[in-house]
Amino acid sequence: MSSGSALLNASKLLEDAGLKAGDKVADFGAGRAGHIVFAATQIVGEKGMVYAVDVVKDVLAMIDGRGKLFGTLNLTTIWGDFECPAGVRIASHSLDMVTIVNNAWSAKAPEMMLQEAKRLLKPGAILFLVDWGRKVEHPAAPPMGMRFSSLQAEALCLKGGFKKINDVFAGSTHWAIVCTCMSGTT
Repeated sequence: MSSGSALLNASKLLEDAGLKAGDKVADFGAGRAGHIVFAATQIVGEKGMVYAVDVVKDVLAMIDGRGKLFGTLNLTTIWGDFECPAGVRIASHSLDMVTIVNNAWSAKAPEMMLQEAKRLLKPGAILFLVDWGRKVEHPAAPPMGMRFSSLQAEALCLKGGFKKINDVFAGSTHWAIVCTCMSGTT
């Protein structure tokens, strides 16, 4: 079990954020374990689609291999740079949710990452952000000085044209917020 899946209950987080059967979702920075990706494939079911997006081709190969091993048919891996305009090859306004889990802290251009998410989301769709808490000591956690607080993430989202809908309990090590595009901004 990876430390990411040991610390976060991906299925519960996604359900609490509003992911449901038939949805189309992209996970920005899917990571080697793909613990958000594979939980999402179970929730969206055969009529939904999950896009594992990463800039590291080896990560995508690992997710592809695991998906083939388990016969996961509603998963597509996409090499893409979600910090660049149109850096992810998914049709604009086609997704019900974009997840960014444990990646906000490492973004070199978080504003661009949010703009790319906004481009991909349908009107009223969900941006779901989860990241490490500011006061948590853990060997898998990034350095304290590189982390966002949930309030900093919310302010960044607001500046990017999103509004926070609610917080989701993500355990003692992480924070999680659900956002949507503000009216009139796409």
